[in-house]
Amino acid sequence: MTKSRLILFSLVISVAALFISGCDDSSEERSREVNQDKSIKKYDLVWFDYVNDSESDSAPEMKVSYMENGKQKTKTFKKYVENVEDIEQPYMKIRDDKAFIYRPPYMKYDQEPLEGVVKDKVEQKSSDGK
Repeated sequence: MTKSRLILFSLVISVAALFISGCDDSSEERSREVNQDKSIKKYDLVWFDYVNDSESDSAPEMKVSYMENGKQKTKTFKKYVENVEDIEQPYMKIRDDKAFIYRPPYMKYDQEPLEGVVKDKVEQKSSDGK
């Protein structure tokens, strides 16, 4: 490979790496901006779930349930950002048609072990009758 081709190849790789790394920052930046904006209302998050469509290759929609004025509401969002933070109570914010979910990690490695007693156990039967 000639020296000029090697330089051109290096330049193309560098530009591609810069472009790819810049894509993730914009989502994080918008999420940080929304979290700091006190004018955007904060809602207690009840639950959220991804609505997968096996026919589509696009990102799944997110169905979210949240509390608004003491009532539970459910809404589906095509645009969303999920933020994992070290918080106790999950919440969400909505800006335009985009949901920003702020939730604690599913598992913390430094959490205390759970202890308890099983009082009642019901065995589930499978749907195929076996």
